[in-house]
Amino acid sequence: MPETLAQNIRTFIAERYQTKLEEKQKAYEKNKAAAVTGEDIDHIESQFLAEKIKLQEQFELNAWIENAARRANQISMATHALKFTNSSAKGSNILAHDLGQDARYLDTEMLKDKAIDAVGNAAALDVARFLQLTDENGLSLLAYLAQEDHRPLALLSNDEAELTHWIDGLKQALRDTTPSSHILGKQIYFPISDDKYHLLAPLYSSSLAQVLFDEIQHSRFSQEMKTIREAKRNNDFHPDTLVAYPNLAMTMAGGSKPQNVSQLNNKRNGKTYLFSAAPPHWQTQIKAPIGLDSILRHREINYHTKAPIARLTQLLLKLNAASTDSNMHIRDYIANTVDEVIDQILLVVMPWQQLPAGWSNASALPLAQRRWLDPNNPQWDRFDDDWQQAIAANVGLWLKDKINKGSQNQFTLGQIEAEQWQKQCLQALKDIA
Repeated sequence: MPETLAQNIRTFIAERYQTKLEEKQKAYEKNKAAAVTGEDIDHIESQFLAEKIKLQEQFELNAWIENAARRANQISMATHALKFTNSSAKGSNILAHDLGQDARYLDTEMLKDKAIDAVGNAAALDVARFLQLTDENGLSLLAYLAQEDHRPLALLSNDEAELTHWIDGLKQALRDTTPSSHILGKQIYFPISDDKYHLLAPLYSSSLAQVLFDEIQHSRFSQEMKTIREAKRNNDFHPDTLVAYPNLAMTMAGGSKPQNVSQLNNKRNGKTYLFSAAPPHWQTQIKAPIGLDSILRHREINYHTKAPIARLTQLLLKLNAASTDSNMHIRDYIANTVDEVIDQILLVVMPWQQLPAGWSNASALPLAQRRWLDPNNPQWDRFDDDWQQAIAANVGLWLKDKINKGSQNQFTLGQIEAEQWQKQCLQALKDIA
């Protein structure tokens, strides 16, 4: 109601007067305590009395509003402020309202109660706070003026000319009669036809940033969330939902003087939270190898072992062509390459081993391979290691056949090589058991 807002205006001015008076009172008492002579005390008291009278005149209701109306052109009430782009930019700020909504976008127009910012002379930000005083319904003086409803101010003045002067002066904070961009602001030339374009000036939404800031601060520091987090740590039930925003970044605007950017920026101490915009990490869906009669036929195993098997095959082809005798260096290289093949197999099968227990019951895999790939299945005897022998034998024979196929009949490996590689695989299985 206008009556409530008018009373809140009176209270606001009275409280500001009391704050200023207390500051001067403290300074007066400090100076008086430091005075040496009676003449000094008289001078200090006389000066304080004069300052008090001047302060009373300044904070007389009508005089203060008159002064606020004169200073209103030093600030711009805004939802979007240019100084967030560059603190030295001097173009227009925008007080956006009724721009239309699109449910697909998170933008300022989606906010039911926009936090209105103020940009301009930091010494005039008290005028911004004055314009943001509200009635019992949350309707601000700013909103009343925007709706051409002057009743709250009319209740404070019986002089029509004075009221008109107040309204005209205060409205200067609501609009920019000469909108402009600035060399330090962002500008986009958007073509619309031959030799014609729109000049777009993207502006930072301080109102949206304030809502996000308040929400994140609540999730991080409110007593409500602290209580829920404490219940979670103790594994206790709590009826409310724990809200958290991970991977946040933060920017600072205004440095050590955030008030030089805007009123809301000063309220946030210059901080603005940024959500992560990184693309999601691709996670391949793990499918159980149900339809195979041997896991060594799986394309993932063949793909990841292709390179080391090719290197091993090429080495054996060269040794065969040159009729080179084996030596320690060659044997070590072969053993290391076989270990690499085995390591790749173990890495590929690891995700299948973490699937829900019992998945292998529906598979056509041999029993030993099911025991290997489905270790948590309750039907297995955990102390039965015969399956490791079977797996190692499978790998040794499989690797021998792979190399023989790649040799194109230039040589043929036999049971000796298969048994050697079986031993390497068996040792690897035991090492990770």
